[in-house]
Amino acid sequence: MTVSFDHRALLLDGRRTLVLSGAVHYPRSTPAMWPRILRHMRQSGLNTVETYIFWNLHERRRGVLDFSGRLDLVRFCRLAQAEGLNVILRIGPYICAETNYGGLPGWLRDVPDIRMRTDNEAFKREKARWVRLVAEVIRPLCAPNGGPVILAQIENEYDNIAATYGEDGRRYLRWSVELAQSLGLGIPWVTCAAGRAAEAGEKDAVASAGDSLETLNAFRAHEIIGQHFREHPEQPALWTENWAGWYQTWGGVLPKREPEELAYATARFFAAGGSGVNYFLWHGGTNFGRDGMYLLTTAYEFGGPLDEYGLPTTKARHLARLNKALAACADKILASERPRAITGERNGLLKFQYSSGLTFWCDDVARTVRIVGKNGEVLYDSSARVAPVRRTWKASGVRFAPWGWRAEPLPAAWPAEAQSAVTARKPLEQLLLTKDETDYCWYETAIVVEGSGDVLVAGRDGSPAGLERGALARVGRRGRRPSIAGLASEVPANTVNTLRLTRVADIVHVFIDGTFVATTPTPLRERRGKMDAGLFTQTFELDLKALRITPGKHRLSLLCCALGLIKGDWMIGYENMALEKKGLWAPVFWNGKKLEGEWRHQPGLLGERCGFADPAAGSLLAWKTAKAATGRGARRPLRWWRTTFTRPKGHGPWALDLGGMGKGMAWINGHCIGRYWLLADTDPMGPWMAWMKGSLTAAPSSGPTQRYYHVPDDWLRTDGGPDTLVLFEELGGDPATVRLVRRE
Repeated sequence: MTVSFDHRALLLDGRRTLVLSGAVHYPRSTPAMWPRILRHMRQSGLNTVETYIFWNLHERRRGVLDFSGRLDLVRFCRLAQAEGLNVILRIGPYICAETNYGGLPGWLRDVPDIRMRTDNEAFKREKARWVRLVAEVIRPLCAPNGGPVILAQIENEYDNIAATYGEDGRRYLRWSVELAQSLGLGIPWVTCAAGRAAEAGEKDAVASAGDSLETLNAFRAHEIIGQHFREHPEQPALWTENWAGWYQTWGGVLPKREPEELAYATARFFAAGGSGVNYFLWHGGTNFGRDGMYLLTTAYEFGGPLDEYGLPTTKARHLARLNKALAACADKILASERPRAITGERNGLLKFQYSSGLTFWCDDVARTVRIVGKNGEVLYDSSARVAPVRRTWKASGVRFAPWGWRAEPLPAAWPAEAQSAVTARKPLEQLLLTKDETDYCWYETAIVVEGSGDVLVAGRDGSPAGLERGALARVGRRGRRPSIAGLASEVPANTVNTLRLTRVADIVHVFIDGTFVATTPTPLRERRGKMDAGLFTQTFELDLKALRITPGKHRLSLLCCALGLIKGDWMIGYENMALEKKGLWAPVFWNGKKLEGEWRHQPGLLGERCGFADPAAGSLLAWKTAKAATGRGARRPLRWWRTTFTRPKGHGPWALDLGGMGKGMAWINGHCIGRYWLLADTDPMGPWMAWMKGSLTAAPSSGPTQRYYHVPDDWLRTDGGPDTLVLFEELGGDPATVRLVRRE
């Protein structure tokens, strides 16, 4: 099949085609879910599925590729083709997508002299290597070779950062388009929202050079379609992201887009001359493992017509009616030139009449659209009511075996062979140590609580001394544990003491002598400004008397917990993504005085290293089963919990109800379900989200941000053996409250 375009539409084998697409991100569901999702899309009147390609997941370590399981891109595309759907692939490799690091692998930070998404040789070299590799993977899938792929995208939404990079950015865009066109895939390339230079209104002709299409992202694309046609008169109007809702962050409210508003905006776009839409997202899915961006919830429903579990919603019924009406009218829409609006008899009423006799009546005040045929018959009315879909949670009948537990020890208690600690004269940034292969990193120093208030470095004999020479000293696997005295600083024993971490991300749990004393205040902000700004400072007021901390030497332990990497420059004040940081990277102050002792860093958790979440390895460990393990005795921080159960009868979708837990990670049969956090959703839409308020509504639910966590049916055993559930709880929760429930 050949793919091209004219000023009116995409051409498949020379025939104008109305693109009715929905976005589905293959890693956010499982292979067993894909056929049902794709079938529902076709039955809802769609003819195309769109997805990103996730470099950050396919190549977590440089040179180690993974296209298996839920990362099996080829299988996903072939299933779409078998269902009669075309495919749009957005290669990026920067994709945004609310995924970890915007789709870039975290190891890029370690490439010398790199700067992301600008005219930087190191970044262009790595990007070109990946894009060429992906091109060979998808080449057999492209339409000229008999496959379903009709469009591919290079880069993504460059308008968001164009002003930062200026001419360097324009050179980078030109290079990106040339790279894409050099691959010879035989299909048009898309450069979504990449057409602006730094100066307002200036057109960057490079963004749509050759056979590259400029497309639209918006809540209401009809409001910008006129500008698109003025700047690209030779191109059709394709709407790459028609946002079906929005994502939710931990502690934030869930923004919602009503079905009627979404249907109105979609129909209104076609009335104004649009010829292709992609609902973003049709199915959002789940951020399994550590795949989500900074602060993003594990659920990624995004207001899709199919919910997180792949079940139809009321929105699906609304849009199915519209899609089928548009598909039935497609030839009449595309046979005509773009219509002009005729003002109606009252304000806000517009008439768009096609030469084929088709008429769109649009009421921009009431936000409704009617499509009327040549003989006056109403083919579609966005205001028509549809029967609502109601979902609920039902008990699965599963009974968990008695819970076992193990404490996650502080690094001083780790066996020597498990340690890989690094000591330094100042805190070291976390990603230098973890390579983003774990959320966790310990920072430890020692403090000497005295009454004088003086802060002095303590030498290895306990007396004041200067710092040792050399920035780093690694503790070998069989090395001796460092002396607490060798890390000490003196601090005053006032009633209330202030611990200030001047630069830190994201969550910090504070321990003194192994006792949990504080955690990061919430809610956190999605946009925290530059890395040297105040939103990266955390302050804790600690009452040492109430904590029964007496004068003398004490160990200060900080467990820094990442919540995902940023997705774009704007999340750190438009600094380059290469500057993303986690953990501590600046001085720590106690009562206004800098702690001068050495710092000991231990990446990860002992439970991660020893395979506590692995069903086979975990079964070989001794798990405590004392009665104190549940109920009041359970609410202690840093606990690993393990139980088994027998798969319930029937099929899911299933979810874990974690309403009685705190914050941590969950695994089923070794598969990481993702992060969980029972944080109340009290934070309203931030000021930077004001532009959404005409399209979205948001209100607190009076409950946690996310209570239910998806357990894919194909992650449960089918051989009759026991399923294994493991939780790592950071703050303290009661596993006796955990339930497996069914979505109905």
